[in-house]
Amino acid sequence: MKGQFARLILFMTVCVLLIAGITAATFAVWTTSDGGSTPATTVTGEWDDPSFRYLTLELTHAGGTTVAVYRQNAEDGSAFDAFDAGDTDASSVTSAKVIGYDGILTVLKIPPTVTVKGGGNSAEVTVNSIAMGTVEQYDALRLVEELEIPATVNSIASYSFAFCDSLEKVMFASGGGDLTLGDKCFYGCVRLEKATGVDFGGRNVTEGEYCFG
Repeated sequence: MKGQFARLILFMTVCVLLIAGITAATFAVWTTSDGGSTPATTVTGEWDDPSFRYLTLELTHAGGTTVAVYRQNAEDGSAFDAFDAGDTDASSVTSAKVIGYDGILTVLKIPPTVTVKGGGNSAEVTVNSIAMGTVEQYDALRLVEELEIPATVNSIASYSFAFCDSLEKVMFASGGGDLTLGDKCFYGCVRLEKATGVDFGGRNVTEGEYCFG
């Protein structure tokens, strides 16, 4: 009996150590700084929290466009870290367009402005439009339950949030100008009821075909 008890204790100890090792290894994957083991390559810095989220932005500047990734660094969605935009002179960036989202949190808050650093300069840039990739490209969109869009955004392209299966609430900040919604931009959001789940913030809205449905 004592031998069986000892073997049971040994077995349980091994199980505990194994679970602890797996947990540590999993967390280490989320905190690598080279980006090779994270869901996307970071330009700088380190993922220090597995509950991360980030936006992919297209920056418009004097020389054309540049894609940059911004990691949200506040749980309430109030701030994003500025990542190096490479050789792009930040002072020449005129606007930012949201083109992608990834993460594991359920509330996505689009910031009205972001900090751009590049070419030895830094600048605050307005986020004025959304042309999101598909849910197949940015699968985390399927996790979003609540979406907050700032007054600075004046257009959302066709299909931007189509087939976001979990989306239940969309809030547009008040105080913005006219808002244009592209065809089917919220199409296939099966849990989103326009009458009860969408607050346009008193803005004048032009909707494309089958925008909701």
